[in-house]
Amino acid sequence: MHYLNEKVYLEAAQGFHWATKEHFSRFLTGTDERHRRTEIVLPRLVKKGKIAVRRHGKRYVYAALSKKNNQDIEHGLACTEGLVRFWLSRNEATIIPEKRFRGFGIVPEWGLKYPNGKLLLYEHCTYDNFKRKRVVKTKVNRYWEFLPNIESRFASESIVVFVADVSRMHLEEFIRGNLFEGSFFFTDYQTFLQIRIGDQLTAPIYIWSEDAHSYPLTHAND
Repeated sequence: MHYLNEKVYLEAAQGFHWATKEHFSRFLTGTDERHRRTEIVLPRLVKKGKIAVRRHGKRYVYAALSKKNNQDIEHGLACTEGLVRFWLSRNEATIIPEKRFRGFGIVPEWGLKYPNGKLLLYEHCTYDNFKRKRVVKTKVNRYWEFLPNIESRFASESIVVFVADVSRMHLEEFIRGNLFEGSFFFTDYQTFLQIRIGDQLTAPIYIWSEDAHSYPLTHAND
Protein backbone atom coordinates (compact mmCIF):
# COMPACT_ATOMS: atom_id res chain seq x y z
CA MET A 1 0.00 0.00 0.00
CA HIS A 2 1.33 3.44 -0.93
CA TYR A 3 -0.72 5.22 1.71
CA LEU A 4 -1.91 3.71 4.96
CA ASN A 5 -4.84 5.66 6.36
CA GLU A 6 -6.44 5.24 9.76
CA LYS A 7 -9.13 2.92 8.39
CA VAL A 8 -6.47 0.39 7.37
CA TYR A 9 -5.11 0.30 10.93
CA LEU A 10 -8.58 -0.07 12.42
CA GLU A 11 -9.35 -2.96 10.08
CA ALA A 12 -6.10 -4.66 11.05
CA ALA A 13 -6.95 -4.22 14.74
CA GLN A 14 -10.26 -6.02 14.19
CA GLY A 15 -8.37 -9.09 12.96
CA PHE A 16 -5.70 -8.86 15.65
CA HIS A 17 -5.99 -9.64 19.33
CA TRP A 18 -3.45 -7.56 21.27
CA ALA A 19 -0.67 -6.26 19.02
CA THR A 20 2.57 -4.31 19.21
CA LYS A 21 3.41 -1.52 16.79
CA GLU A 22 5.77 -4.02 15.12
CA HIS A 23 2.86 -6.36 14.44
CA PHE A 24 1.02 -3.56 12.67
CA SER A 25 3.98 -2.40 10.61
CA ARG A 26 5.05 -5.93 9.65
CA PHE A 27 1.51 -6.87 8.67
CA LEU A 28 0.98 -3.71 6.60
CA THR A 29 4.42 -3.36 5.01
CA GLY A 30 5.81 -6.91 4.98
CA THR A 31 9.09 -5.82 6.57
CA ASP A 32 10.62 -5.45 10.03
CA GLU A 33 12.00 -2.00 9.31
CA ARG A 34 10.97 0.83 11.59
CA HIS A 35 7.80 2.38 10.18
CA ARG A 36 7.28 6.01 11.05
CA ARG A 37 3.65 6.17 9.91
CA THR A 38 2.66 3.37 12.27
CA GLU A 39 4.35 5.21 15.12
CA ILE A 40 2.23 8.25 14.31
CA VAL A 41 -1.14 6.64 13.57
CA LEU A 42 -1.46 4.29 16.56
CA PRO A 43 -1.15 7.02 19.26
CA ARG A 44 -3.49 9.20 17.20
CA LEU A 45 -6.14 6.45 17.16
CA VAL A 46 -5.72 6.00 20.91
CA LYS A 47 -6.18 9.73 21.47
CA LYS A 48 -9.35 9.67 19.35
CA GLY A 49 -10.70 6.77 21.44
CA LYS A 50 -10.78 4.38 18.48
CA ILE A 51 -8.41 1.70 19.79
CA ALA A 52 -7.28 0.59 23.25
CA VAL A 53 -3.74 0.75 24.59
CA ARG A 54 -2.10 -0.94 27.58
CA ARG A 55 1.36 -0.88 29.07
CA HIS A 56 2.84 -4.40 28.89
CA GLY A 57 6.27 -4.58 30.46
CA LYS A 58 8.31 -1.85 28.79
CA ARG A 59 6.09 -1.64 25.73
CA TYR A 60 2.69 -0.42 24.64
CA VAL A 61 0.25 -2.87 23.08
CA TYR A 62 -2.92 -2.10 21.16
CA ALA A 63 -6.28 -3.73 20.54
CA ALA A 64 -9.71 -3.04 19.10
CA LEU A 65 -11.98 -1.53 21.75
CA SER A 66 -14.16 -4.65 21.84
CA LYS A 67 -11.19 -6.73 23.04
CA LYS A 68 -9.56 -4.49 25.62
CA ASN A 69 -11.14 -5.91 28.79
CA ASN A 70 -11.66 -9.60 28.16
CA GLN A 71 -8.40 -11.05 26.95
CA ASP A 72 -5.03 -11.97 28.44
CA ILE A 73 -2.41 -9.77 26.79
CA GLU A 74 0.32 -12.42 26.46
CA HIS A 75 -2.10 -14.86 24.87
CA GLY A 76 -3.44 -12.11 22.60
CA LEU A 77 0.05 -11.18 21.40
CA ALA A 78 0.78 -14.81 20.53
CA CYS A 79 -2.46 -15.06 18.53
CA THR A 80 -1.54 -11.92 16.58
CA GLU A 81 1.98 -13.20 15.99
CA GLY A 82 0.52 -16.32 14.41
CA LEU A 83 -1.84 -14.35 12.20
CA VAL A 84 0.86 -11.99 10.93
CA ARG A 85 3.22 -14.86 10.12
CA PHE A 86 0.62 -16.92 8.28
CA TRP A 87 -0.72 -13.87 6.45
CA LEU A 88 2.73 -12.95 5.15
CA SER A 89 3.21 -16.53 3.97
CA ARG A 90 0.28 -16.26 1.56
CA ASN A 91 -1.53 -12.95 1.72
CA GLU A 92 -4.33 -13.54 -0.75
CA ALA A 93 -6.34 -15.22 1.99
CA THR A 94 -9.39 -13.62 3.59
CA ILE A 95 -8.96 -12.98 7.32
CA ILE A 96 -11.89 -14.11 9.46
CA PRO A 97 -11.69 -12.60 12.97
CA GLU A 98 -12.56 -14.49 16.12
CA LYS A 99 -15.93 -12.77 16.59
CA ARG A 100 -17.32 -14.26 13.36
CA PHE A 101 -17.02 -17.78 14.78
CA ARG A 102 -19.14 -17.13 17.84
CA GLY A 103 -22.30 -19.19 17.95
CA PHE A 104 -20.81 -22.28 16.28
CA GLY A 105 -19.94 -24.13 19.49
CA ILE A 106 -16.17 -23.69 19.07
CA VAL A 107 -14.30 -20.41 18.59
CA PRO A 108 -10.80 -20.41 17.05
CA GLU A 109 -8.48 -17.45 17.57
CA TRP A 110 -8.92 -16.50 13.90
CA GLY A 111 -9.28 -18.06 10.46
CA LEU A 112 -7.76 -17.62 7.00
CA LYS A 113 -9.79 -18.66 3.99
CA TYR A 114 -7.72 -19.30 0.87
CA PRO A 115 -8.83 -19.00 -2.77
CA ASN A 116 -8.85 -22.82 -3.09
CA GLY A 117 -11.62 -22.99 -0.46
CA LYS A 118 -9.44 -24.25 2.39
CA LEU A 119 -9.96 -22.64 5.78
CA LEU A 120 -7.08 -22.53 8.25
CA LEU A 121 -8.25 -22.23 11.86
CA TYR A 122 -5.73 -21.24 14.52
CA GLU A 123 -5.51 -22.22 18.19
CA HIS A 124 -2.81 -20.98 20.54
CA CYS A 125 -2.40 -23.20 23.61
CA THR A 126 -0.70 -21.77 26.67
CA TYR A 127 1.59 -23.92 28.78
CA ASP A 128 -1.01 -23.95 31.55
CA ASN A 129 -3.73 -25.23 29.24
CA PHE A 130 -1.54 -27.79 27.56
CA LYS A 131 -0.28 -29.35 30.78
CA ARG A 132 -3.94 -30.13 31.53
CA LYS A 133 -4.17 -32.47 28.57
CA ARG A 134 -7.88 -32.98 29.01
CA VAL A 135 -8.37 -29.34 27.93
CA VAL A 136 -6.71 -30.01 24.57
CA LYS A 137 -8.55 -33.29 24.06
CA THR A 138 -11.86 -31.59 24.81
CA LYS A 139 -11.11 -28.84 22.34
CA VAL A 140 -10.30 -31.34 19.57
CA ASN A 141 -13.52 -33.22 20.30
CA ARG A 142 -15.49 -29.97 20.10
CA TYR A 143 -13.95 -29.25 16.73
CA TRP A 144 -15.00 -32.70 15.60
CA GLU A 145 -18.54 -31.91 16.64
CA PHE A 146 -18.85 -28.36 15.35
CA LEU A 147 -16.52 -28.10 12.33
CA PRO A 148 -19.32 -29.12 9.91
CA ASN A 149 -21.24 -26.00 10.99
CA ILE A 150 -18.23 -23.76 10.37
CA GLU A 151 -17.42 -25.38 7.04
CA SER A 152 -21.01 -25.03 5.89
CA ARG A 153 -21.13 -21.36 6.90
CA PHE A 154 -17.89 -20.47 5.13
CA ALA A 155 -18.23 -22.95 2.23
CA SER A 156 -14.86 -24.47 2.99
CA GLU A 157 -12.81 -27.46 4.07
CA SER A 158 -10.92 -26.82 7.29
CA ILE A 159 -7.59 -27.61 8.83
CA VAL A 160 -6.98 -26.74 12.48
CA VAL A 161 -3.51 -25.70 13.62
CA PHE A 162 -2.64 -25.89 17.32
CA VAL A 163 0.46 -23.92 18.33
CA ALA A 164 1.38 -24.93 21.87
CA ASP A 165 3.72 -23.14 24.26
CA VAL A 166 5.42 -26.37 25.36
CA SER A 167 8.62 -28.15 24.39
CA ARG A 168 8.75 -30.10 21.15
CA MET A 169 9.44 -33.28 23.09
CA HIS A 170 6.33 -32.93 25.26
CA LEU A 171 4.22 -32.12 22.23
CA GLU A 172 5.42 -35.17 20.32
CA GLU A 173 4.76 -37.39 23.34
CA PHE A 174 1.24 -36.01 23.63
CA ILE A 175 0.42 -36.66 19.96
CA ARG A 176 1.85 -40.19 19.99
CA GLY A 177 -0.31 -40.95 23.02
CA ASN A 178 -3.45 -39.29 21.64
CA LEU A 179 -3.82 -39.82 17.92
CA PHE A 180 -6.82 -37.91 16.56
CA GLU A 181 -8.52 -38.47 13.24
CA GLY A 182 -8.94 -35.45 11.02
CA SER A 183 -7.00 -32.46 9.77
CA PHE A 184 -5.49 -31.41 13.09
CA PHE A 185 -1.88 -30.23 13.08
CA PHE A 186 0.30 -29.36 16.06
CA THR A 187 3.57 -27.50 16.51
CA ASP A 188 5.39 -25.94 19.43
CA TYR A 189 5.59 -22.17 19.69
CA GLN A 190 9.38 -22.00 19.92
CA THR A 191 9.83 -23.89 16.64
CA PHE A 192 7.07 -21.84 15.05
CA LEU A 193 8.89 -18.60 15.90
CA GLN A 194 12.21 -19.90 14.57
CA ILE A 195 10.83 -20.35 11.06
CA ARG A 196 11.61 -17.49 8.71
CA ILE A 197 8.60 -15.22 8.24
CA GLY A 198 6.94 -16.15 4.97
CA ASP A 199 7.65 -19.88 5.35
CA GLN A 200 4.93 -20.79 7.84
CA LEU A 201 2.94 -22.83 5.32
CA THR A 202 5.88 -24.62 3.73
CA ALA A 203 8.06 -25.46 6.74
CA PRO A 204 7.71 -29.17 7.74
CA ILE A 205 7.12 -28.47 11.43
CA TYR A 206 3.48 -29.48 11.89
CA ILE A 207 2.74 -32.84 13.50
CA TRP A 208 -0.30 -34.46 11.91
CA SER A 209 -2.61 -35.86 14.56
CA GLU A 210 -3.29 -39.09 12.66
CA ASP A 211 0.27 -40.44 12.35
CA ALA A 212 2.46 -38.20 14.58
CA HIS A 213 4.73 -37.35 11.63
CA SER A 214 5.71 -33.81 10.67
CA TYR A 215 4.62 -32.13 7.46
CA PRO A 216 4.31 -28.66 5.92
CA LEU A 217 0.77 -27.31 5.94
CA THR A 218 0.81 -27.38 2.15
CA HIS A 219 0.40 -31.13 2.71
CA ALA A 220 -3.19 -30.35 3.77
CA ASN A 221 -3.78 -26.94 2.22
CA ASP A 222 -3.32 -27.65 -1.50
